[in-house]
Amino acid sequence: MASLALPIARLVDPLFLLLVAVALGLALSGGETGFLSRRAKLGRALVWCAWLALWLLSMPWVSASLVRWFSTPPKDLREDLAGSSPERRALIVLTAGIDADEFGEPAMERLSAPGLERCLGAVRVYREHGFGHIIISGRDAVLEPTALATGMADLLVELGVPRSKIHLETASRDTRENALYSARMVRELPVDTAVVVTSALHMPRSLRMFERAGLPVIPAPVRFLSVPPDGLERLIPSSLSLRRSQRVVHELVGMLEP
Repeated sequence: MASLALPIARLVDPLFLLLVAVALGLALSGGETGFLSRRAKLGRALVWCAWLALWLLSMPWVSASLVRWFSTPPKDLREDLAGSSPERRALIVLTAGIDADEFGEPAMERLSAPGLERCLGAVRVYREHGFGHIIISGRDAVLEPTALATGMADLLVELGVPRSKIHLETASRDTRENALYSARMVRELPVDTAVVVTSALHMPRSLRMFERAGLPVIPAPVRFLSVPPDGLERLIPSSLSLRRSQRVVHELVGMLEP
């Protein structure tokens, strides 16, 4: 979903920074200062360092290692939920983006891939453990406020979750507000235990924000990255791997949010 921290995150986007480094390096290495001048050497070194960093961040092995290092691992909820009544449990599902309604498609068909996976994971957790309340938290910063949460709610209903159990929180625009506003809703419901569903890579930041909001939650991470292929293929850069590395940087920057 869109975040208030997006401008900062874009400024520290690996691709943006490396392109700036290349441009600066080319500017330093050119001109009339001479091929062997200190300025030219610095420029060439900067270009080569940027190229190397781009290659490394685009390697499947590197991006997979970064994602696995930062992500919350899978968790068996049975021990954490033992002794609690299913009707007094809340399942908090964090939203994850939606496309604009350009062709009249239903909102649930315009959900982003992470949003779809969070919905599928939430339905699995709901079926396995039972919950009295499901809170879908978040809005798109540009589109109509209820479109994103409503789309995810519609999909949950299609997959068997009773609509009467679903509560929409459509004011939050980032992870901090997800936690703050969801915590307020939980305190107004007859709930003893809260479980959060979000992407494994997004879970560490989510847990920190819920802790700041004063609500103890149990993580139920979904959307885990598969192991990269064996052999030379894991060393060959790809745009998908660069995107995954960028997501790690995005989450790390989000952890610095005051």
